[in-house]
Amino acid sequence: MQSSPMLRSFSSESEHKRDWKQRLSLRDNRRRDPDSSTSRKGCTRKWASLKTAPRAPGGDLLDAGTSRSPSSPSSTANTSPLPATGTDGVRKSNWQVIEHFGSKEKGSLSSSLIAVGTIPRSPPARENGSILNSSPDLEGREVEAELLMSPDQVRQQNGLFAKIGRLMGKICSTHQFKNEQVEMLYQRYFLKMNQSNMTNLITLLLVLCVCLLVISLTDFVMPRKLPEDGPLPDSIRYDKLLVLVCTSGCCIAIYAVLLNIVSRPAMNEVYLIIISYFILVTFVTMEICISFYFEASRPLLGAVFALAFTYLTYSLMPNRLKDALLSGAILALAEIFLLVYVGKMTGFFEVFSCFVILLCGNIAGVCTHYPREVAQRKAFLETRQCIEARLKIQRENQQQERLLLSVLPRHVAMEMKADIAGQPKQEQFHKIYIQKHENVSILFADICGFTTLSDQCTAEELVRILNELFARFDRLAAEHHCLRIKLLGDCYYCVSGLPEARPDHAHCTVEMGLDMIDAIALVRGVMNVNVNMRVGIHTGRVHCGVLGLRKWQFDVWSNDVTLANYMESGGIPGRVHITKETLKCLGNDYVVEPGNGGERNSYLKDHNINTYLIVAPSYRGDTTIPYQSHPMNGNIAKEMRIMGHGSQHGHSSKLGFGEPVEREKNPEDEVNEYLMKAIDARSIDRLRTEHCRTLLLNFRDPTKEAKFMLEKDRMLTMYFFCSTMCFITIILVQLAVFRRNNTALMCSVPILFLLVFIPILVYMNSIKQRRGFSSLFLVSRTIHKNRNIAQIFCFIMAASIYALVMFQTFSLSFEIQCLNSTFEEFNCTNDLLNYTNENKGCKHYYLVDYLLLLVMVSMIACAVYQILISLLKTVILLGGMTGFLLAYVIYNKGVQSITCLYRSSEVSFTYQYMNVIVLAAFVIALILHGQQTEATYRLDFVWKLQATEEKEDMEHLEAYNRKLLANILPVHVAEHFLNSEKNNDELYHEQCDFVCIMFASIPNFSEFYVELEANNEGVECLRLLNEIIADFDELLSEDQFKYIEKIKSTGATYMAASGLTQNTCDMTDYKHVSAMADYALRLRDLLEEVNQHSFNHFRIRIGINVGPVVAGVIGARKPQYDIWGNAVNVASRMDSTGIQDKIQITREVNQILQAKGYPTRCRGTIKVKGKGTMETFFLEGPAKSRPNITVNPLATFGSEDRPDKPATSTLGTISEKN
Repeated sequence: MQSSPMLRSFSSESEHKRDWKQRLSLRDNRRRDPDSSTSRKGCTRKWASLKTAPRAPGGDLLDAGTSRSPSSPSSTANTSPLPATGTDGVRKSNWQVIEHFGSKEKGSLSSSLIAVGTIPRSPPARENGSILNSSPDLEGREVEAELLMSPDQVRQQNGLFAKIGRLMGKICSTHQFKNEQVEMLYQRYFLKMNQSNMTNLITLLLVLCVCLLVISLTDFVMPRKLPEDGPLPDSIRYDKLLVLVCTSGCCIAIYAVLLNIVSRPAMNEVYLIIISYFILVTFVTMEICISFYFEASRPLLGAVFALAFTYLTYSLMPNRLKDALLSGAILALAEIFLLVYVGKMTGFFEVFSCFVILLCGNIAGVCTHYPREVAQRKAFLETRQCIEARLKIQRENQQQERLLLSVLPRHVAMEMKADIAGQPKQEQFHKIYIQKHENVSILFADICGFTTLSDQCTAEELVRILNELFARFDRLAAEHHCLRIKLLGDCYYCVSGLPEARPDHAHCTVEMGLDMIDAIALVRGVMNVNVNMRVGIHTGRVHCGVLGLRKWQFDVWSNDVTLANYMESGGIPGRVHITKETLKCLGNDYVVEPGNGGERNSYLKDHNINTYLIVAPSYRGDTTIPYQSHPMNGNIAKEMRIMGHGSQHGHSSKLGFGEPVEREKNPEDEVNEYLMKAIDARSIDRLRTEHCRTLLLNFRDPTKEAKFMLEKDRMLTMYFFCSTMCFITIILVQLAVFRRNNTALMCSVPILFLLVFIPILVYMNSIKQRRGFSSLFLVSRTIHKNRNIAQIFCFIMAASIYALVMFQTFSLSFEIQCLNSTFEEFNCTNDLLNYTNENKGCKHYYLVDYLLLLVMVSMIACAVYQILISLLKTVILLGGMTGFLLAYVIYNKGVQSITCLYRSSEVSFTYQYMNVIVLAAFVIALILHGQQTEATYRLDFVWKLQATEEKEDMEHLEAYNRKLLANILPVHVAEHFLNSEKNNDELYHEQCDFVCIMFASIPNFSEFYVELEANNEGVECLRLLNEIIADFDELLSEDQFKYIEKIKSTGATYMAASGLTQNTCDMTDYKHVSAMADYALRLRDLLEEVNQHSFNHFRIRIGINVGPVVAGVIGARKPQYDIWGNAVNVASRMDSTGIQDKIQITREVNQILQAKGYPTRCRGTIKVKGKGTMETFFLEGPAKSRPNITVNPLATFGSEDRPDKPATSTLGTISEKN
């Protein structure tokens, strides 16, 4: 199925599709109005699994507006073209093998490839918001309004703020696949990862609340007194402490319940969303509780919790971006409100600093969530592409196997298939696929009076009769355990006892013959034409297999096969003619009478063959078959209805792949169902163990690791943008709060240079290259292309931001050590070093909490680099926490020299260790997030790598399929069957107006063929014949013979034709006729070379004719391409009436070849069976000159040869019948 230029659509035939509600986690079986989902605009991505959406026209999967390309085909065979915009064409299924034969412009495009931008969309897609509710008319009006804008309006809309607005609109838009079934699969695909993140988050929150509860209970049980020399920063208030204990206990209970729920295997995405809402409520509750507990003593601890909760909401919770933005805004605004009205913080710089920090946390969260969402959806599309490629290869394997098995038995087909797929071997002889079977029964059947029947119908009707009749015979053969061997015009022959031996093989062939006679009796009764079946059966030994390199057809050879053929020739119409060997196998189960076959056939007489005729059992009397009314044409349709063909509408395969089967699955549904099973069976832990190392997470395979390091991260610029925002935030806070600390600012100058230069260097890849900066642009492109180099710059950037904060932290800590007893000597801001009028408490913890906030911002700047390996992130995060704790210890020792301060042993545990606990929990959360992110990226890369490998396998399979199908059917015929969605029972036939037909036989090969123990019962004779036919086939590979198509080879007779298609029928210069003449001459020369090397004396006899033919495929279960018509009959007679080592041609061929400079010689008038007398010629040699043709050979054709005239005869058996 070709996809539309975004992603594929699901067929509108929803009544044939399995109800997707049955596969959802909540098992909601309620029925819904098909249009109800479009009215519920509020229900978006997270509720996708609860709805069964109608398949919208166009049915693209991604939430971005696209239009289909004109070549976009449908996903099912019989659906009408779906409405679409633009110049959409009729959609066809890309699950058809014929795409391997078509041009590349017609090939199918993977929807996933288009989705991720590998293949450009046309027209450009809209990406702002969901187009589930978009209107093409509305889009058109928007374009028209934009065209009517004035230049000033255009400049306004292209201004900086307009671009920023559009960027934010794009970032905050709903990332959702347009098709809700695919969206549901996406949710399930990352369900386990989200479930793992939620489990880690809830566990961490549970531990955090337990720690808070422990230190709160410690303060509650063992209250500490105020020091004598001054008030404590905050007096112990049992009511607030009790609230803190109760809040912590409630959160512990909630987290324990949520952890139990989220750990269950039956978890689904809807439950995760509900759980995330509960967690957000606890975040706000804990923030309020902390702020009220500390009030004015440490109001910034609430900001610490708010910053941590904000970033964790974006990074570890499965919220969509809009929900996360709303949650982050609520947490930030609530904290600002609490700072002002509860914490009594009225200073502008302090409030401004908190606002900037919380704003930075939200921006960093967006820069973490958005790249992760885009990368995950891209990974999902690539995974879906991998599944699609795998199923496509599987389907093509099944298709090619069915094609092969439709012509060859399984035991032969599997051997040949393995040889085709394997490496070619250099051997002296071509491999021969021949097997010997004893005790089989061979049945030959020929339609008597078929010429009379063909006179009453057109050529199309003639092919249709053969197709329907032989389809009935194929079904009878399957019922009676017979293997159909080949069709030779109106001759049908099969064998029982192949490929597996059967003790009742003779009974099977006799029953088969009797049923064939009954079937032809129906035709005789309905058509009122004297037609009958002549059946001959013999039991013996056969060699079966295929010969040659092209147009494989399973065949049997042996003297017993020859005898069975003559048994049919010497039989009686309407009777089953058997030999004595067959009668012995039948025992007394049938009544027989003498056959006297020697009176009707000289071969039987010469070999003294005793024959018998089966007396039809009484139970095979005339039976009346009920008439079924179906809209068919004339008497032929009535005949087929009586034979039971009218009930097969659209069920049997186009290439005869079996009996009626149930409706095939839509390829889209098949991909989704397979993906559903793969997702359910997918184990992230197993994949990590199999492909990645435990701690480092690098691939165990160095080749994969090298390829992964060459992967480009498209969001690298956004990472550096976020770190730049964090850097700006830190600078603003330092200037606002630590304005007099010049030492830290002076030491930070080199770091400031790095933090300014590196982002500019990275951004240069996104702007137009200018003169004078080529080396910088080259470095920028290298950073984006090489993952190792990018990680180095990311590490430098993150470490520099952290160092910038640490300079400030340690500078302040060491200055505290140098303080005198006077607190005013503290080199800090006056706003933070005063005493409050209420309790004269020292505000030094403001500084500690501000430094903690800056350290957390630097950690966020490190965590946002999703390209950075988790090991480096862990080093920076642990280093940052260790540095802050060390500075905190130094700071606490220093501040005890200040008279306003307390002895640390007398301060409550909540006051001393709250910031340490929060920082430790935040660092652990960031480490877990880094580990999970890198593991997900690496596993997604593994899936992408598998997709690439399978696409390469598909390319190899394309060439494989070409070779395979070309060895069974002509390419243009395979294209007809595999590249179109027609009625499965529709007959394939075509009228070819001017075809050159050649028959080449080796008449004395029968003298060479003997079955002796020395030559493996004739196998070595067949090996030589295989070499001859293979040499004939190899000649067709030459460019000068591109007009020629091999039709078949039967025994030692080779049949070919040229001019069967418009591309190969040259009606101007008749190159296809001259190519056939050259080919015949080459065959004669080639056989002479074989005689020289094999020390044999084979003689070739060739006949050539031109004229109109009917080409088509006969056989429902086992398709066989063939051509019929009077021209074919005459070509066969040119061979059978020819002279050995001569090429006999008709008068029409002679006119063309003579005009082209070929030397010919008139043989004279000869008698030809079915044609009376004919003047024929011999082709003497290759062309000497090539003058222009002035004679129109079509003018010499009689009325019986015209294309619209029914064929008077068909190709019958290649050997002329008596």
